[in-house]
Amino acid sequence: KQWYQRRVRGVIPAWRRDRIRDHISGIKAKLDKAKIESEKGLATENAAEIASLIAKNKDAPIIIEVLKTKGTSKGISEGLKTMRKKAPETAAVIFAVNDDDVFFHCLVPKKLSSGMSLRADEWLATFSGLLSAKCGGKDLYAQGSG
Repeated sequence: KQWYQRRVRGVIPAWRRDRIRDHISGIKAKLDKAKIESEKGLATENAAEIASLIAKNKDAPIIIEVLKTKGTSKGISEGLKTMRKKAPETAAVIFAVNDDDVFFHCLVPKKLSSGMSLRADEWLATFSGLLSAKCGGKDLYAQGSG
């Protein structure tokens, strides 16, 4: 047998496994923290871009838009909260593309949901399969990613 085959089959002492596990956990925590910090800036950019969309399309009944900036789910959510306040009669589907994910959120006003039977969860379900994405939500608000 080769030396490396014998070496791999050796038993790692519990104290060393614990040290390795702790070290890897520390590295993962640092990576998670760095990802959260980088997404904070993106969320602010997304919310600002959605605010400019609201200003441009204030009287539009429906807005369907792909954000030009990289997106985060939190950024879209924050932007749609603003839309709910500033353009309460506007239905919207907002898409954001990140390096490896697509995020999309849908907002439907009560008036359209009850009067025209337009439901946010059903609206997203019509195209989420095309994106190989999962989605869910309720009548007035739904979200998905894939």
